[in-house]
Amino acid sequence: MKSRQHRITQVPLARWLAIEFSGLLVISLLWSLHSPLAGYSAFIGGLIFIVPNAWFVHQVYRYQGARHARLMVGNLFRAESTKIALTAVFFAAVFTLMEPVHVPALLFTFAVMVVAGGVLRWLIRPQTRR
Repeated sequence: MKSRQHRITQVPLARWLAIEFSGLLVISLLWSLHSPLAGYSAFIGGLIFIVPNAWFVHQVYRYQGARHARLMVGNLFRAESTKIALTAVFFAAVFTLMEPVHVPALLFTFAVMVVAGGVLRWLIRPQTRR
């Protein structure tokens, strides 16, 4: 009887963040064709999504394996609440500290990044490692 080999799956996080950041650069460059302020605002809007998302990924995938299941679940809830709080703080900081803001570019880019993040979850499959 053959023994089953258990494989640990690893999510390609660096590739995921690189794709998100390159998408942000493309969107920002397209908005900069409208105006430099729109490009800058679009870049800030994308960073408002990427930075809390990177924090979430760092916190959730710190521990792996069955022995760390309790830590992983605890980190999942803490990381999600911290991600939401960081997003709210970043939006508040942008709207209070940045004087000229191109609001449509900022919000459109943030919304596109949210949708793109959801699509990337379906397109990028975890890789097995031995």
